[in-house]
Amino acid sequence: MDVFNLALTRFFDALLWPFGRWPAAGLVVVSALAGVLMLLIFKAASNQTRIRRSRDLINAHLLAMRLFRDDAQVLLASQRQVMRANLGYLRWALLPLIFIMPPVVLMMAQLELRYGAAPLAPGESAVVKVIFEGTPPADARLSAPGTDDIRVQAPPVVVETAALHIPYDAEVDWRVKGQIPGRYELKITTGNRAYTKELIVGKDGRIGRVSGVKAASLWTRLLHPGEKAPGAGIKKIEVLYPRRGNRIFGRPVSWVLTFFVVSMVAAFAFKGIIKAEI
Repeated sequence: MDVFNLALTRFFDALLWPFGRWPAAGLVVVSALAGVLMLLIFKAASNQTRIRRSRDLINAHLLAMRLFRDDAQVLLASQRQVMRANLGYLRWALLPLIFIMPPVVLMMAQLELRYGAAPLAPGESAVVKVIFEGTPPADARLSAPGTDDIRVQAPPVVVETAALHIPYDAEVDWRVKGQIPGRYELKITTGNRAYTKELIVGKDGRIGRVSGVKAASLWTRLLHPGEKAPGAGIKKIEVLYPRRGNRIFGRPVSWVLTFFVVSMVAAFAFKGIIKAEI
């Protein structure tokens, strides 16, 4: 999984590299490419003849309803046929989603890595959460940073609080503050074990990878591909970064909304060129 994530991450790094100074443009271009890719998969995975026939039947019976609106028997029969044709259309149109969803999930995970979270601004604080497999070591306790069995270090990042131990969730939290822009490595130690997590301090102005979660499970690593698995004994290490302020035409817009709107517009714009029935 880590090798696959690394390869896909490098591919998206190269794809978005020309848009480093124009994050919104990169998001729009990738979303449009995603729409074309979804259209190609839809065409290849669907029964285009059945979809075309279902649409033709729907249009034919809708026309009959307009022409014979004064004939109750024809009207009711056409309504039944429209419902049957709609069900048939949904059957043939929804089947390709099985093939469309995996690449869409992978693309969205890569876009979340770049457009979801913002790096910490200098002087800004964030919570670091460590969730252990099972329960943390029994001698972990609340005390000043660096004096208990579980501790976090990342000079010049400042650890502002004592470790907060939440036994019920097998969780230990700290609050840290970034000071100087850069990519840092949080070092979390417990007993003779050490774990790391990337922490980014900088400006929210360019496209850049900001990995908020480093996890052990395959599914979570698929959704958060920025870093490798944390190592034995740790379920997840998370930095609660602020959300990124994406702007299009000067207005704040969710990257998820942008992705779906632009990809759908691109798919409908290219369906005639690709000759796909949707």
